[in-house]
Amino acid sequence: MIKRRRVAVIGAGFMGSMHAGIFANMVGCELAAIVDPNLALAGAVAAKAPGCKVYDSHEALLAAERDLDLVSICTPDNLHLAPAVAVAKAGINVFVEKPISSKVEDAQAIIAACEAAKVRLGVGYLLRFDPRYAAAKDLMTSGKIGEPIHIYARRNSARTEGPKRYGGKLPLALHVTVHDVDMVLWMLDGQWPVSVYAQQTDRLLGASGTQDSIAAIVRFSGGTVVNFESAWSLPSGARHMIDARMELIGTEGSFEVQCGDSGLYYAGNDSSREIDTQHWPVINGRIDGDLSRQLNGLLAWLDGADMPIATGRDALRSLELTLAMMQSAESGEIVRFD
Repeated sequence: MIKRRRVAVIGAGFMGSMHAGIFANMVGCELAAIVDPNLALAGAVAAKAPGCKVYDSHEALLAAERDLDLVSICTPDNLHLAPAVAVAKAGINVFVEKPISSKVEDAQAIIAACEAAKVRLGVGYLLRFDPRYAAAKDLMTSGKIGEPIHIYARRNSARTEGPKRYGGKLPLALHVTVHDVDMVLWMLDGQWPVSVYAQQTDRLLGASGTQDSIAAIVRFSGGTVVNFESAWSLPSGARHMIDARMELIGTEGSFEVQCGDSGLYYAGNDSSREIDTQHWPVINGRIDGDLSRQLNGLLAWLDGADMPIATGRDALRSLELTLAMMQSAESGEIVRFD
């Protein structure tokens, strides 16, 4: 018999609404509540699931709901700390959208609260559930690649995607590059960063409070060198919504993960665009893809299954390296790790 899990989602924006839609249709899951200070927005999201309640704060949620199994936190990054700590102290498992926070000290506090309460903490790095990256990880662990020599990780997207959705609320590196940082750390299990040098541009998007692009070179403890490239500045008519790839060269082999082409391209009389088939496509009226696999895997992980969910400690490492890139890009100096 499938164990039924009661789940609440904090944040009714872009990601929160997708989490809610997936949990509402998941076998063995009950979407119990949506939390957002904008009650009208929360109510619209809650309508996805009969009986789903609405609260305007995490305090109100925790005062009213006593038997939750998981709370998924999809607020802006700088607002993760308070709800995550409160949920953990209530003895409820925590899932936080990436990055775990915008500050190292907040991330450490979230991890400490979850460890003290003996609840599980997962962080939303959905590329771990992309079959292409997962298969590449298998190549690494099987030994077919040998010792990694060099990695190139690119993640560029159109100015009509992230910048339009988030404005100046989130730095490019913390929204985009951190995905590839998590992937690289996942691939280079057992290595740690030694030094990072980065440069960034803000010619196009600086006025809106974010960056056009960032490029970084990171040396790892095992001698592997990694080049990161991220941009939010592709023109609105760019062929790919997200032009992403990862190339790894090892002593025994290499791999290439190519994510630029979704495989489905639409053209009409007035516009043309690539349609998402990867991260959160809607198929038969339900959200599918990497995000759905991740959240289904999350519930299995809570039941003890071996799933590649990023832990709080994983997410702290990703945050520290990404912030070091940002520090180097702003100062123009090499940042070295102790």
